[in-house]
Amino acid sequence: MSARLTGLAGALWLCSGVMGVAADPPTIPAHPLALRFDDSEIQLPVAEGRRHEIREGAVVFLAESHSLPLVEVAVALRVGSFLDPTEQAGLCAFTGSLVRRGGTRLRSADLLDNRVDELGARLRSFGGITRSGASLSVPSWALDEALDLFFEALSSPAFQEDRLASARTNLRESMSRRNQDPLEILEREWHWLVLGRQHFSGTPLTPSCLDAIDRQAMTRFHRTYWRPENMIFAVSGDFQTETLLASLEERLADWPTAESAREAETAIPWPPEGPSFDPTPGLYHYEADTSQAKVALGTRFPGEISWDSADRFALEVLGEILGGSGAISRVAGRLRTAEGLVYRASARLDPGDLWSGNFQIFFDTRGAQVTRAVELSLEELRRIRTQPVHPTELEVAKQTILGRLRLSFDTAEEIAGLLAENELLKRPQDYWAHYLRGVEATTAEEVLQAARTYLLPDQLIYLVVGRWQEIAQNGPDGESRLEKITGHQVRHLPARDPLTLQPLE
Repeated sequence: MSARLTGLAGALWLCSGVMGVAADPPTIPAHPLALRFDDSEIQLPVAEGRRHEIREGAVVFLAESHSLPLVEVAVALRVGSFLDPTEQAGLCAFTGSLVRRGGTRLRSADLLDNRVDELGARLRSFGGITRSGASLSVPSWALDEALDLFFEALSSPAFQEDRLASARTNLRESMSRRNQDPLEILEREWHWLVLGRQHFSGTPLTPSCLDAIDRQAMTRFHRTYWRPENMIFAVSGDFQTETLLASLEERLADWPTAESAREAETAIPWPPEGPSFDPTPGLYHYEADTSQAKVALGTRFPGEISWDSADRFALEVLGEILGGSGAISRVAGRLRTAEGLVYRASARLDPGDLWSGNFQIFFDTRGAQVTRAVELSLEELRRIRTQPVHPTELEVAKQTILGRLRLSFDTAEEIAGLLAENELLKRPQDYWAHYLRGVEATTAEEVLQAARTYLLPDQLIYLVVGRWQEIAQNGPDGESRLEKITGHQVRHLPARDPLTLQPLE
């Protein structure tokens, strides 16, 4: 704070004291469970008046805001790696990134970069597992020209050979380091243990796949799937609605026509197929030379949870109590605060958006402390499955979740983005109203029932990444304490070649 502002604040405080209206200092609760919350109403935006269907089948969500001279444009498509050919895993991601970075048919990548920078804009694109898209952030005075560049990149990317070669070199380099980060190893092996290696969401990029992805394949993929009828726009900021809609329609009208009947008629399967893999409970270990072992335990939920299911809302509350990022977290409170065993700890209960979700407790700690930390985690699981949560604990968790919900619609960009995401996921546009009421209505009994239904101790997968000699703590019989506590004999996962991720001999 500047000296001038500090002095002004002090003067106002002194005046308030002289006038006899000095406020009492706020009372800070001694414990998070003593927090109290006001009853201010959460204002949820509605799609009505914001959702527009324009030519070529595109859908647009708009949120005007003239507080700053900025405009944010985002476009998303139901295009992801589930559309990759088997021999070209990574094609969607590679295509998505090069839409922006590979130049256009009208200008080179360098010329595009320079002009975007001169306008003070940011232009990005991506390809992901279940969605692809692009975004534009630009001062409103430069919106018209920036939209020209945005649609030029979206509609006619050139996938310039030198940029393609550079991206391929960078990817090979990053692939060679895939066994260097223990957390990355944990995430990879966990994904395969829970969802299986055959599901597209866990298919790794390999050198052979990378070699099979050329400019022609990317051009074909883009022409087939990056089409206006597959696009959902979210636009927010300093613009006039009618003018902007007309501007989008004009640019979509100039979209290149499909070069074949197949490209024009290709339907995208939605939602993508979920995993058919049946996880095998057990204790798994991946040897890694790290001072902090990484540990995950949990499993996939037994089935899909509908958008309007009370279980979905109870799981949100249960996750916040067990290991959320708010004022309470039983896992972090026990393992880190009370016992000082771990560096960090969390729990995630993901109901799932497109297929069945999963549950995971995560922490990292010294190898010799893993067994004790797992033991305490299991104690917390048993406690939350057998004892109703305290009413104050329940209320703090619910208000923490609702506080995040309130902030989720804090800006025009967030409003347009979340409404567009509803459209993308085919989530009901009134979902957030149901979410609000569902969280508010969740009872301690429903939290207990959700814990008993979804947190199944006999179905747990335990994954430990670290030095087994430090972790095991073998007894006289040769069995480790960790094996005794989990009830499983350890299965040592094979070391993997970083490029192919195949087991090493």
